[in-house]
Amino acid sequence: MSSNSLDRATNRKALLSSNAFLKKIKWLILIILLFIIFLAVILFSQSTYLLQIEKVENSEILWEAEIEENEWFAHEYIHSVEKSPVIEKFKYDSSGKILTMESWTKSFGAGMPYERKGTVEMVDGYFVIKDLNKPIHDNKLLMQPSDLFPHKFYFKDQEITLSEEPFIKNVIEIKVSELTGFERITNLFN
Repeated sequence: MSSNSLDRATNRKALLSSNAFLKKIKWLILIILLFIIFLAVILFSQSTYLLQIEKVENSEILWEAEIEENEWFAHEYIHSVEKSPVIEKFKYDSSGKILTMESWTKSFGAGMPYERKGTVEMVDGYFVIKDLNKPIHDNKLLMQPSDLFPHKFYFKDQEITLSEEPFIKNVIEIKVSELTGFERITNLFN
C-alpha cells in the first residue's frame, strides 16, 4: 500500500471518527427545536376567539371576526307584532359567556321585555333597559332573519345586513368560538 493511499485512509478514518460534523447537526437540530417550542408557546398561550354567524342547517360560517373579552355587539330589527324597532346589545364577558346587556324598545307588548330588571330610562324615544347582565341560553343567539323588514348586526365598525343574502330565510346562530392552536397556525398561512 502506498503512503498516499495510507494517508487517504487515515484522513477518512479521522473524518469519520471526528464529531465536528455531528456537532453542527446537533446545534442545528437544537435551534430548530427551540424555535418550534417558542412558536408553540406563543400560539398556545393566548386564546383567540371568533364572533361568528353560522347557518344552522349545515354549519356554514357566513361571517366571522375576532372578538376580545368585554367587547359588545348588537342587532337591530323591526318587531314582527309591534312593528316597532328593537335594539339588543350583548357583551362577550371574561368568563366566556355572551350576556344580554341592554334592550331598546319603542313600545311594550307581545314578545317585548316586561320584567323589571336592570335600570330603565328613556333615550331618543326608546325605553332602554340597561345593566341586564343576563347570560343567553346555550351561549348562542338563534334567529331567522326575514327580508320583510330591515335587520342589522353591528360589531365594532362593521354593519351587516341580516335581511339580505346569505342570511335571509335561514336559521342562523350568533356565537363565539375559540380557535384551536392548529387552526391558528393554519390561519397564519391563509
